[in-house]
Amino acid sequence: MKWNEWVRDFFGGTTINLTQKIIGSTEQQLKIETFAIASAIDLIANSISKCNFKTYFKGNEFKGEDFYLWNVEPNKNQNSSQFLQELITNLLYENECLVLDINGQLIIADSFYQNEFAIVENYFTDVTSGTMSFDRSFKMSEVMYFKLGNNNIRSLLSGLIQGYDNLLDMSMTKYKKSGGRKGILDINATASGDKDFRSKLDVLMNKRFVSYFESENAVLPLENGFKYTENGGETSKKSTTEIADITAITREIFERVAQAFKIPTALLRGDIADIGATTDNFLTFCIDPLCDMLSEEANRKRFGKQAFLAGTYLKIDTTSIKHIDLFSISEPFDKLIASGGYSIDDLRIKAGDVPLNTAWSMQHVITKNYQKIETLGNEVTTTTATQ
Repeated sequence: MKWNEWVRDFFGGTTINLTQKIIGSTEQQLKIETFAIASAIDLIANSISKCNFKTYFKGNEFKGEDFYLWNVEPNKNQNSSQFLQELITNLLYENECLVLDINGQLIIADSFYQNEFAIVENYFTDVTSGTMSFDRSFKMSEVMYFKLGNNNIRSLLSGLIQGYDNLLDMSMTKYKKSGGRKGILDINATASGDKDFRSKLDVLMNKRFVSYFESENAVLPLENGFKYTENGGETSKKSTTEIADITAITREIFERVAQAFKIPTALLRGDIADIGATTDNFLTFCIDPLCDMLSEEANRKRFGKQAFLAGTYLKIDTTSIKHIDLFSISEPFDKLIASGGYSIDDLRIKAGDVPLNTAWSMQHVITKNYQKIETLGNEVTTTTATQ
C-alpha cells in the first residue's frame, strides 16, 4: 500500500491508527487438516509395518521366498518396513495402490492408468516407478492391486474439514488481534507539509515501527511533528476465549479424521488413558480390515486357488503390534499351555522370543484338571449307584 494513499491532506493534521498487524508479515493459514491426516496415516502405516507376515505350506508354517519378501527385503532399495509404510501411505492417500512383481522384486508404482472392463481382465498402462517408465501393460493377474472403496476418504475429508479450517483461521486472526499492540500516530500540519514528508513517513512506518514492535525492549525515535501514543489496558492482553476456540476446533478436526480412518480418537490425540482397550479397538476396526485386504490380494495373486485350498497361503499376524510385557502375561501364558492350546515354542514366538525347537517345547500338553464331560458324568453315575 502506498503511503500517499494514507495521507490525503498534506496541509492539515492527520491521525493514523496503527496495529502490529499492519506492519507485520502476511498472515499464514494454519493447515491443521494436513497435520491430522498425516498423523493418522503415519499411525496406521507404522502399525502395519510391525506385523508379522506368516507363510504356510500345506497347512504348516514355512519360511520361504514370500516370507523373506514380506518380512525382510521386498526389493533391493527397501526393507520390509519402508515398503509397507509406502504401500499403506499410497493406499490411504490415493485410495489405491499398485504393486508389481519385477524379476522377483515387489515394486510400488508411483502412477498408472487402469483400463477397466465388465467381464474381461482389466489391465494397467502408463505405469511408472521412480524414474522408470514401463513401456508395457500389466494384466490384473500379474499385479497386486489394492483399493479401499469407491469413495476417496482424503478427498471427502478435505471437503468436510474446509469449514473447520475457515473457523480456525478466524479464531487465529482474533487471537492475534487480541494480543496485538495498538497505537495512534498523530501528525501535525507542520510535519505533513514538509517536502520530505513522504520519505520520512515511509522510513518511520517500514523501518522504525517494525523494529519497535518486534523488539522486546526498544526506543522509538520520532521526527518533529510526529507523536505516537500506544494503547494499553485490556486490549493488549490475549483472550482465553480465542485460545479455547482454537483448541476446540483443532480437537474437532482430529475427531473427524480419526472417525474417517476408524482410529480411536484418544489414540490419534496421544491420550494414554485406557490404552489397552483403545489399542484393541484400533486393531479390530482399522488394522485388521486393511491386513485382510493385503493378505487376500497376495493369496489370490501369488498363490492361487488350488494352493490356497491345499493350505498354502499368507497370513498377517497383527498381534505383534502390541507391546508384550512378559511379567504381566505370565499367568495367561500358563493357562494357554495348561489347556493344550499352545506349545511353549508357540508362545515364545508370540512374545517375540526365539523358539527352542526341541521335542518337548513343541509338544502340546494339558493339565489333569481338564477332563471330558462324559467322563465326569460317568463318575457321578457310579458314585450315586454305589451309595
